[in-house]
Amino acid sequence: MKKIIITLPLEENEKEEFYSAAGGERGGYEPVFKNGEQLTAEDVKDASAIVGMVPEDLLSGCECLEWLQLGWAGAETYCSNGLLKEDVVLTNASGAYGDAVSEHMAALTLALACSLNIYIHQQEKRHWELQWRRAVLAGSTVLVYGMGDIGTHYAAIMKSMGCHVIGISRTKKMKREFFDEQYVSDEALQVIGRADVVALALPGGDDTRHIIDIEAVKKMKSGAVLINAGRGSTVDTMALIDGLSQGIIAGAGLDVFEDEPLGDSELWDMENVIITPHAAGKLESEYNRRKVVELCLDNLHRYTQGEELLHVVDRKLAY
Repeated sequence: MKKIIITLPLEENEKEEFYSAAGGERGGYEPVFKNGEQLTAEDVKDASAIVGMVPEDLLSGCECLEWLQLGWAGAETYCSNGLLKEDVVLTNASGAYGDAVSEHMAALTLALACSLNIYIHQQEKRHWELQWRRAVLAGSTVLVYGMGDIGTHYAAIMKSMGCHVIGISRTKKMKREFFDEQYVSDEALQVIGRADVVALALPGGDDTRHIIDIEAVKKMKSGAVLINAGRGSTVDTMALIDGLSQGIIAGAGLDVFEDEPLGDSELWDMENVIITPHAAGKLESEYNRRKVVELCLDNLHRYTQGEELLHVVDRKLAY
C-alpha cells in the first residue's frame, strides 16, 4: 500500500473526496492527513506522494517519494539542486491564483493611476490637496510580461477598462484572447517604450532574473508605472530605484522583492511607490481554497490511475 500524505487544510467531506480519489479501500493507496508544519522525518520517509506543504529540510529523507504536489504556484525553492531526487515529479497549483493575484495587480495599477497612495498620506495628515491626473487608463497601453494564468487574468481586467494590451512570453504562442499584440522575450525591449503600464506576472528562475534591468528601465516610456506581483528577482532593485529617482518611472506597485521581507530600502520612503508584503496570493477565500483543492484532487486521481499529471514543473526553468 502506497502512502500519500496530504497537508492541505481540508473539511471533513473533502477528506472523503481525497480518500475516494485515491481509490478507496481497494485502491492500493493510503491517504494520511497531516498538519504540514507538524510533519516529522518519520512521517515522510516512506511516503510515495505528498500533497500540500512539507518543510524543505524533510525532503532529503523522503526515500520513497515519487510525486510532490504543491498547494501554490511558486516552485523555484523546490528546484534547487539536490532538494528532490531527479525522478520525483514536481507539480504546482498554477491556475488556482489567477483571479486573486490579477485583482491585486489591478488594484495597484488603479491606485497609482488615481494617486491614491498620495491621498492616503494626505488623509493621515488631514491635508487637502488636489493631485492632477495626467491620464486615464482607458486608451493607455499595458505591457504584460507573462502570459500564463495570472498574466492573462490581468490582461482581461485591463482590456475591459479600454486598454491596449501587449503580451510578452518566453516562447511564441497562439493568438490569445485579451492580448492585442504578442511578442517573445527577446523582442520586449523593442516595445517596452510604448507602454504606460509595465506589469510583471512572471515566475522566478534564471531565465527571468532581472528581466527588468537598467537597460529596460532606460527604454521605458517617461511617466510609465511598473507593477510586479510575480517574483521579486525579475526586477533589478537598484535599476528600479534609479528609474524612480530620475523620474523615468512615474511610480511602482510592488508586491514582491528580491529580498523578503523588504529591509532597509529607499523604496520605503518613495511617495510614488506602493508596497504590499507579498500579499497578492495570500487570502482567506473559500473560492480560492476550493480551486486549490479541486486542482489537487484532479492530480491525485491522475496519479493513482497512472495518468499524466497536470501543472508539472520544469525544474530547469522553475515553472
